[in-house]
Parts: sequence; C-alpha cells; structure tokens
Amino acid sequence: MAAKSKTKFFMLDAGYDQMKNYEAARSVKAQAIIPLNPRNEKEPPAGITRKGTPCCSMGFPMTYWGHEKVHLKFRCPHATGQVDCPLGMAACSSSNYGMVVKTNSQTDLRRYALPHRESRGWKELYNKRTSVERCNSRMKTYLTANQPHVWGIQKVTTHQYLNAIVLLASALAIA
Repeated sequence: MAAKSKTKFFMLDAGYDQMKNYEAARSVKAQAIIPLNPRNEKEPPAGITRKGTPCCSMGFPMTYWGHEKVHLKFRCPHATGQVDCPLGMAACSSSNYGMVVKTNSQTDLRRYALPHRESRGWKELYNKRTSVERCNSRMKTYLTANQPHVWGIQKVTTHQYLNAIVLLASALAIA
C-alpha cells in the first residue's frame, strides 16, 4: 500500500525502533520518524551522542545545521553560540565558521534520521503522530470505532469515515 502512495514519513513510537522498520521505510523512499528505544540501545560509536549527534574535539555535542541530500551537517557549538568553549574555535578549526562535520544518513538508517532527531523539524513531525493518536483514541472511546456494528470492508470504511466526520464537526462546533 505504501509503495503505491507517495509516503514521505513513517511516524511510529519507540516500540518500533528496529532496523527492519527503517529498512522498510527506505525501500519505499520514505523516512522513519521513530524515537530511539534505550532498552535495546548499544553503546554509540566514539564521538557520537546516543541520538546521533557528533561531538567536537572538546566533547560538546555539535549543532545541527541542516542537511544536503543524504548528509546531515553539524557545526562547532562554540561558533553557533550554543556553548562557551574554553579553547574557542581554535581547537577545532582555523576557520571563523568553525568546524563542520557531515554524516551520511545511509550509513546507519537507525541513528541518522533526516531531519536530525534533535531538530525542530523532527519533533514537529513526531508531534503530528501524537495528534493522530489522540484522534484515534477519541474515535475509539466516544464514537464506537473499535466496535463496528457492520461487516465488510466497504461498510467498515464508511463507518470510520462517518466517525471522522463527526469528530471534525464536533471540533468545529467547539471552535
């Protein structure tokens, strides 16, 4: 089903944090938006935080600075004003722009998400998932979505569409 549509993101909770889910999303040219589950987490590679952010030579997490195609770009946290490094930018780079690190998101689909896990864009996408979960919960609790009194895929689909219309109409009535 997802292969036929133009799905851009799979937004799932941490229970789905398994490599096969990231690979399934990638196979249909989509990005998995899944928080890392610390239960199955292995120690990250040296110089990388648990969420996939590289650290500068002083050990500070670098600042996410966007992405270019499949590469995530990170800048020196001192150059971006995130930390006050005792050595300044001189320890990392002679440039006044500061040290830049690019990571290839294809090397580890689980650790490197586009957009980056700690970015505002990733958090906004994940928040959309939670709003859909709230709507599903309301439909199950108040609109009998989990107890259809009809049979057959066409009738159940129509029933769920009617539930969604009632949910939207009630939200508009309140607004």
